[in-house]
Amino acid sequence: MAADLPRITLIELSAGELFAGTHMAWAVGETTDHRVLLATKARGDLLVAEIDGDCAGFLMADRLDGLPYIAEMAVARRFHGRRIGQALIAAVVARARNAGDSGVTLTTDRSLPWNAPYYARLGFRTLADGETGPDLAARLAAEPSPGWRCAMRLDL
Repeated sequence: MAADLPRITLIELSAGELFAGTHMAWAVGETTDHRVLLATKARGDLLVAEIDGDCAGFLMADRLDGLPYIAEMAVARRFHGRRIGQALIAAVVARARNAGDSGVTLTTDRSLPWNAPYYARLGFRTLADGETGPDLAARLAAEPSPGWRCAMRLDL
């Protein structure tokens, strides 16, 4: 796993380039601390997608308000269009179903087409203010550019 950490960082940097010139330009160059990645892996909540032995994408999950929460998902730009993100989400959804969870949540940007509109195409719906639990509401409020952000849920 430690060998994957630099590759995961490269995925984040590659995926982050999409935000250049948008209201989320703050995400360009942002990466996750390796200690967080290792802790997420130790919990079994770090999924890595590989193509021909190369890390193509990853998903970090957590639990908020008793439900699986997609904390971050990124796919290296050279692997876009291969449904890697969809496969990573499907893996989290399958785990949630097997565990008897009633849904999967995430927070994302409302407007960029590879954010909320993408998740909506996968079956997620935007949550109204009163539909978020306290943990999800706090996470959403703490994110950069909270006015552009929304919480979403896929009901199982």
